[in-house]
Amino acid sequence: MKRWYIAAIICALASASWALATPEVGSIDYAEGKISILRAGKTIADPNIGDPILSGDLVKTASDGLLVIAMGKASGMNGTITVRARSTLYINLDKVQSQPRTKIDVIAGSIGSKVAKAAGAGGTMSVASSSAVMAVRGTVFEIYISVNMDDSSPDGGQAILVTCAEGSVALGDGRSEIEVPAGKAAEKRPGKSLGYLPLGTSTIEEFGQRWITGEIAAFRADAPRALAAYAKRYDDLSARFAKAYARFKASPIPKKWSDEDRAGTPINPLGERTLREKKEMAGILLDIRKVLFMFERVYYRADELAAVISGTDMERIQIRKGLGAGDFIRKIQADRAELEAAVARYRFIVALYAQRSPDGDVFAGDDGFFGSAGGY
Repeated sequence: MKRWYIAAIICALASASWALATPEVGSIDYAEGKISILRAGKTIADPNIGDPILSGDLVKTASDGLLVIAMGKASGMNGTITVRARSTLYINLDKVQSQPRTKIDVIAGSIGSKVAKAAGAGGTMSVASSSAVMAVRGTVFEIYISVNMDDSSPDGGQAILVTCAEGSVALGDGRSEIEVPAGKAAEKRPGKSLGYLPLGTSTIEEFGQRWITGEIAAFRADAPRALAAYAKRYDDLSARFAKAYARFKASPIPKKWSDEDRAGTPINPLGERTLREKKEMAGILLDIRKVLFMFERVYYRADELAAVISGTDMERIQIRKGLGAGDFIRKIQADRAELEAAVARYRFIVALYAQRSPDGDVFAGDDGFFGSAGGY
């Protein structure tokens, strides 16, 4: 259902302190179906046209959801990002050498991009998955992420498909890069090189939908093995995250920084106390970052499988002794609130860490391939 009314921005902000720490990336241009935005540990369950999208927001759409985000002036980009049904992503905005850098981290589902750099503006925009990254250069393209996980690879990566309808998009996997021009499709599968796929007689849109349908069919054909791999990786990463987050909770610094942010306390990035606190927090935040990059992907993608499994005979599949597929899905859903609150708290402190850095960057020199594992 279309939402033809404007909500007051103040109602959309989870808290004043969160708004101070995070810039506005854009605003909602169109919304229908079930959509949620997780911000500062709170869920905005019914966002409306005109509501802001802030850096660090986790955006989720249900099976009937559709969200169009209009990029804002601060991003240095013009155009829209379309978040399609059953999708989950983070959208982040920071600055590198005073130039805006927008990064969209697609965890599950599919999105469309129709974005170009604003006239006279600097900055960059990229769209990343666990397997590849797309450099946005003023193009119209779609990215689709498979529900299947490669349990043989260390990072549990998943296949992605990129289709381009206008212009071209650069697709890279950290080892090589190819250009995907208008009317072409390219695929990246874990352990394999980037490559083009023949469209045949299909349109770009038809090809993308056929690819997704094929990935779901492949999951159904090997569901017991696939679910066992998801469950094992989920248990391993959940334990690692809990261990890393325990150090975070035990430190007094996150509360101190939050209190300072709430009170509007001036921060001296080069002050002795600030440097000492950053040194202590850097290792704690980095430990969480290392596990969270994959944990969130396994979590939200396994959560996405609920739409495929729930209410079907697959619920009775035995993943391991005493654990059925339905039990696994319910466990993930039961863990949701606690996990999302912890991740939101972590990301907020990462933003406050950035405020205490002279250049606004975080984990300089340890940006990894995508530089988005910590969200900034």
